[in-house]
Amino acid sequence: MATDLRTPVLVGVAQSVDRTSAPGEGKSPQEMLASVSRLAIADANGSGLAESIDAIAVVRLFQDSGFGAPFGTSNNFPAGLAQRIGANPRRHIYSPEGGEVPQHLVNLFSEEIAAGRHDVVLLAGCEPMRTQARAQRAGLVLDWSEEFPNTAEALVGLRPSPSATMLSAQGAHESEGKRRAVSKHEIAHGIALPSHVYPLFENALAHHYGVTPAQHLANIGELMTRFAKIAEQNPYSQIPIARSAAEIISVSDENRMIAYPYTKYLNSNMFVDQAAAVLLMSTEAANRAQIPVEKRVYLHGSADIHERLLVSDRMNYHSSPAIRIGAARALAAAGITVSDLHHIDLYSCFPAAVEISADEIGLAHDDPRGLTLTGGLPYFGGPGNNYAMHGIAEVVARCRANPGSWGFNFANGMYLTKHSFGVWNTISKPFSRQDPRSYQVEIDAMVTPELVERPDGLGLIETFTVVFHAGVPMFAIVIGRLVSDNRRFLAQIHEKPEALVDAPMIGRHIRVRSTDTVNIAELI
Repeated sequence: MATDLRTPVLVGVAQSVDRTSAPGEGKSPQEMLASVSRLAIADANGSGLAESIDAIAVVRLFQDSGFGAPFGTSNNFPAGLAQRIGANPRRHIYSPEGGEVPQHLVNLFSEEIAAGRHDVVLLAGCEPMRTQARAQRAGLVLDWSEEFPNTAEALVGLRPSPSATMLSAQGAHESEGKRRAVSKHEIAHGIALPSHVYPLFENALAHHYGVTPAQHLANIGELMTRFAKIAEQNPYSQIPIARSAAEIISVSDENRMIAYPYTKYLNSNMFVDQAAAVLLMSTEAANRAQIPVEKRVYLHGSADIHERLLVSDRMNYHSSPAIRIGAARALAAAGITVSDLHHIDLYSCFPAAVEISADEIGLAHDDPRGLTLTGGLPYFGGPGNNYAMHGIAEVVARCRANPGSWGFNFANGMYLTKHSFGVWNTISKPFSRQDPRSYQVEIDAMVTPELVERPDGLGLIETFTVVFHAGVPMFAIVIGRLVSDNRRFLAQIHEKPEALVDAPMIGRHIRVRSTDTVNIAELI
């Protein structure tokens, strides 16, 4: 049966990494985007592709995501990219923040192409944090500024994207109601940096699995050493080094404790020079450009969903109903089950993201198919908001190499907050995307524990982490429940926070008192 001419198809992918350039010699973000985009276009092996691009979307860089742009930035990265590759798209789009963005862009623009609003779309992203950091340490001044007459379009302008509210201003606000994804109360208690938040999930998981802290840490090491071994073999890894489980979890001068139980080697590595791009088009455009059939990979299923936005508003800290619902919807749209998958890449900023997503999707932590194709963000590299573009490129490469096989990509943003899924195959299938609002309502309707901002009295630890600085435990972040009415509260422990390390603390009694700044708890 002939493929519908409006069926979207992914035809070009490319990745790049720079491990060797000296300080000041690395590429600018504009050069990185152009270089990897040219490779993606060449990978499609078609004719007239650059000129036919009618939309370019660039994934927001860390330098524009609150991390600072010491060397300047561009007001329109897509326009600069178009200029460099000889394209003249009618739309320039700069995404919001979020690790789910690359897969979400694929899902949204597949819908746009199927509806006839676009024909050829280039999606690209990069992260030059390695070059930026090395130049700053060397005292160099680079010029990455670029100005165009018009700024890039925000993602919310993408029509008719019913789930665009999920991404409207990244992790900061939804477009409807301007609800924040992190509250002032959370920030005051240390719930802000991902490196301090994901350990809250991790310690809750140890209790949920019914194992001791020491055994859980050993299990984490075994999980992540498998990721590091994949990274060692991946030509696009920033740090292609296989590390043993013991090396990954053991504190050393090179592997300091960041926030218990996570050492440096269990944290996403954002100091990378990596880029990735994909070329998406209609089947009609692919036929016109004479794209070889062996280059074509189709999106059979997709889903976009977000958890309750605030960490303090979650059902619990060992599960993710949104991942469970989203993965099930994506697989159902493709007409397969998890047992049919061949190539799997789970977002892996921290071990808890892997463990919880695997649990919700129905994958064993030691699944012989593997849970990563890249090697994971701590070892392959964590290129800002663009990691999932690399995951997509890896899935596509394996689907091409094994025609008819099934690939699965899971992308996550914020604090296990926002999720996008893609199911891929070389077999063509008419595209359809279920309105994400139709299943988002399941999450929105869930009743979660009430939060009290000024708690006083006896409480129980629901989960916790201990934040370290230069090897010294500074304070503990605690999410707890009041014994009197089971309401949830946030607090910090300043007195001997090291007492919480390597000890079974979930369910432990504490006494909490409110102050004008943060709630203070103490072990009893």
